[in-house]
Amino acid sequence: MSITDIDVPKGSILESDSPDPRLLNVERLQTSDYRTQTWKNGLGETSEIYIHPPDKDFKSDAFFWRLSKHVIEANCNFSVFPGYECTTIVLPNQGKRKNSTILLNHKGEEMSTTVKPLFPYTWNGSWPTSCQVSNPPVSNLQFVINRKQGTAQFNIEKIGQPVSNESGESGKNLLLGTFAILYVVEGNVRIELDENHLNGCVHTLNEGQTLFIERDEEASPTSILVKPCDKSGTVGHPDLDATFITIQVAESKKAPSSIGDNIMIPPTMPIPPELGGPRRPLRRRSSLVVYDEQPIQNLKEKAHGYVVPEPQGELETNLRAPGLPSVDEGMRRDSIAMLQGTFDKTQLYTPPTFALMPQDTDVPPPVVRDRLVIEEFPLNTISTAWIKMVKQGLSEWIRLPAIVCRGSKDGPVVGITAALHGNELNGVPCIHRVVSEIDVKNLSGTVVAIPCVNMVGYLQFKREYADGRDLNRLFPGKEDGFSSQVYCYQLMNKVISQFNYLIDLHTASFGRINSYYVRADMNDPGSALLAHLQQPQIVLHNSGQDGTLRSAAAARGIKAITVEIGNPQLFQNQYIQWSYMGVMRILDHLEMFPLDNDTPKDERSSGPPNTVLCSKGFWIYTKTGGVLEVYPGVNTIIRKGDLMARIKNIFGNVVDEYVAPCSGIVIGRSSNPVAMSGDRILHLGVIKRKGEVLPKEAKENY
Repeated sequence: MSITDIDVPKGSILESDSPDPRLLNVERLQTSDYRTQTWKNGLGETSEIYIHPPDKDFKSDAFFWRLSKHVIEANCNFSVFPGYECTTIVLPNQGKRKNSTILLNHKGEEMSTTVKPLFPYTWNGSWPTSCQVSNPPVSNLQFVINRKQGTAQFNIEKIGQPVSNESGESGKNLLLGTFAILYVVEGNVRIELDENHLNGCVHTLNEGQTLFIERDEEASPTSILVKPCDKSGTVGHPDLDATFITIQVAESKKAPSSIGDNIMIPPTMPIPPELGGPRRPLRRRSSLVVYDEQPIQNLKEKAHGYVVPEPQGELETNLRAPGLPSVDEGMRRDSIAMLQGTFDKTQLYTPPTFALMPQDTDVPPPVVRDRLVIEEFPLNTISTAWIKMVKQGLSEWIRLPAIVCRGSKDGPVVGITAALHGNELNGVPCIHRVVSEIDVKNLSGTVVAIPCVNMVGYLQFKREYADGRDLNRLFPGKEDGFSSQVYCYQLMNKVISQFNYLIDLHTASFGRINSYYVRADMNDPGSALLAHLQQPQIVLHNSGQDGTLRSAAAARGIKAITVEIGNPQLFQNQYIQWSYMGVMRILDHLEMFPLDNDTPKDERSSGPPNTVLCSKGFWIYTKTGGVLEVYPGVNTIIRKGDLMARIKNIFGNVVDEYVAPCSGIVIGRSSNPVAMSGDRILHLGVIKRKGEVLPKEAKENY
């Protein structure tokens, strides 16, 4: 049944129904499959590993890209490839022989470039290039690509050693381009493609062999996990290691034109065949389908098959309280009668309804405690306390504010924490609203709210702790570590250890903005339930194991989620209201505190119209610095190839452009226009596909 046939209820969890299969072609190439030819001058030989399209001859035909292996016996000149870009990677010598290098000179210039083993070097293929070799023979890979048709990225990795990639896990990555080529330099590897999907596959490659992968352009990213193994494919031996090269090729949206190379075809327009359009017909666009066979309603279909939720109404309509007296418009106008007729009516301020609701709680003054011991606080009471954490430079305690709501009946302990990063503040008023709503006479169990975890960062308007480190990468901390590790250790043992459930409230950090989303281990039923009840715009599957408070709590058996509530160092009432209602739904589901039956239905279900479930997410970073313009908004679905961002120099010239490497949803993005090389651009979520099994370990490239 299609999305247009039925309705989707508010709060539905949505998955992607993007086309299958992701992998159009996977070929394991042995050295005997390479086409080897000796050079006419006798100075070396070339083994063509793969050329695309495969029926082309690189000497006489135009081609997209070509990968070959060369053995160079003496100094020589390289072939010229006008219109192409050439990259060479010198391979290390086998055995104990000293590694070789090559010295490349372009266009007869005075300066030459030394290329060392396993360092990719790229040049314009139209340049006449001479090569001098040291310690011959020299083996190298050469990759040639048509600049107008696509781009290539190179990654060289050694696994089986204490070396890991930026995601923190050696040998694991995402394939985003149309093509990927993996060449084994040393050792043997076992390659798992889409190991968590029904169409996944496994291959074993030995030294010198190549795996060619062609992907569906419109499908979500392909996960690849490479492990060292023996020749039979057996993994797990601690003394095994391997080195491999991965080349990812992305087809360009830029089409050749008789007007000039700078003509850009908009991503939403098909490229005409006469301008070098697609090599094959485009497949159908991704769509969203209902998760767990929930009924569907209130969704509109947009171009390209994407589904966009209905916009939410004004916050006032969601929070309107019955019986509140209306403001006397006449009296209010009298006070500004002298300005009548000189302003627009929309300029008149009316206090929002939620601000007129009673939100104060009559609580006793705070007590001071060495640690949180819930039994020390009276039943049927809301208490406040300062918890001693660590001593600062004046030998005074850094104290943690705690609000302890103990009900009249037994029940679980739910902890709510905010401002673990000192400038992430939307969680503070969320906690205030939750506490003001709770009537302890009707509460079963205990709610412990920590409105500010990082007091030092909070007072300095910054994310980090006193020593400049990020607390949320250091849990569970160390008793005898550096200062931020000690603080994390004390927090875990003095406070967090008392909880059965944890809701950790965050926002984006400085220079970034976030959607309203939840990060949770969706393979854990308890955490997944908390994420569903929060009813966010996006749920991002993340298993933890990354030094966060959430992962440290989960390691102690505490069901935990991280709730990201918008932007830093400000209050956003819509997001605050959504997160507040999410917490109240959790308390209601745990049978701790019932939602008021008199609460209007719209307010009880207050939240985004539906939730998109992402199996993974990753940040896209700048390759150069300048003035950054990011175009998609948060919670926006984008397609592969859509223009996401530009970088200009200070004079306004475009120096770089970034397109979406795959289709997905924008979880967060940069809001800081001043960008250095390696700064964040956009946090892209990959929408979970039907039939995809969520990985046991899922991390992000923070």
